[in-house]
Amino acid sequence: METANIAIVGAGKGGYECLKVLLTTPNVLIKYVCDIDPNAKGVMLAKQHKISYVARLSEFIHDPEVDLIFESTGRPEVFEELSRAKLPTTSLVGSGGTRVIFSLLDSYNEVNRSLRSYKMNLERRIIERTEELEKLNTELSKEKAATERLYEQQREINEEKSRYLIHTTHQLKAPFAAIHNYVDIILDGYAGPLAQETRDLVLKIKTRCELLSETILDMLELARLKAQDLELVREDVDLCAVVNDVVERFAVSAAAKRLLVRVDAPKEPLIARTVGKRLFELLAVLLENAVKYSPPDGSIEIAMKVASDGKRVISIMDHGIGIPEANLGKIFREFFRSNNAVRFEPNGNGLGLAIAGEIANLLDITIEVESELEKGTTFHVRI
Repeated sequence: METANIAIVGAGKGGYECLKVLLTTPNVLIKYVCDIDPNAKGVMLAKQHKISYVARLSEFIHDPEVDLIFESTGRPEVFEELSRAKLPTTSLVGSGGTRVIFSLLDSYNEVNRSLRSYKMNLERRIIERTEELEKLNTELSKEKAATERLYEQQREINEEKSRYLIHTTHQLKAPFAAIHNYVDIILDGYAGPLAQETRDLVLKIKTRCELLSETILDMLELARLKAQDLELVREDVDLCAVVNDVVERFAVSAAAKRLLVRVDAPKEPLIARTVGKRLFELLAVLLENAVKYSPPDGSIEIAMKVASDGKRVISIMDHGIGIPEANLGKIFREFFRSNNAVRFEPNGNGLGLAIAGEIANLLDITIEVESELEKGTTFHVRI
């Protein structure tokens, strides 16, 4: 953009204000300030900035380099004289137009000042934020290292806990087996006849022993799964055969509640590369729960298919009590049981699904759950 050469006529208050604005306006060169008073405020400012001061119009009016004259005296005769004397190539703005233009210029300069201030603040804030991010990255690196150390410590603690749990449960198995045997001996009459009240009490002891023995075995299994103290040999497994074995295992308990277990299996073998024994245990937990939490005279459906992503899917659907939505994310936790499950079946230890979840993790299996209270639950096992 070319520089505009400007002359200001009148260096009083108006001329002084115009001069101040023009001094901060880019691409503007003030060549002359004209006023009959050499001590006018605008003249003093012009001299400070080494701008030529003239007392008469004739001293600059014929300068061809002057592009624009601002007449700021407000006197009509001065404007008329400038109109007659100026060169055709020089533009002239009267006092009214000067006020408008300088108002716009002042606004323009104010915007520029604001933008410069904003830019400086923005640059300062960017520097501050950059420093904060660098500091944060340093802190995150330290926290990451600390987290990794904690994770390693937690892993060691979990391994130690699993070893201790395995040892403890092994120690408990024999005493509870002995108690169970003694209870059976008493109930069979080898210790003499029992009053009915005594028999009822011993039967309760037997029930508790069975539950505790089952819990001990489940805790032992869960500890081994967590410690990965298992031999996992993957092989091609016919999922239809595994499902049939699981159904056969619970046929008696299902028949006792008059539950119909329907299996929708493909005609051809459905093969997956997995560990058949562990998959059987996982499906056994799910079918046992389906039988346990279904009302009598109901049904359980088991379906098998190949999903669009190539995974084998086994779905076990019951029409039982269901799982509260708020508890769906908790069901694989150790010892967790929903309130409605406890009411429906008091005898349970809350370890079955925890075992199923650990087996799924070991075998890279995904278990998805859908449930609605009083309408049933479906587990989708994706292999």
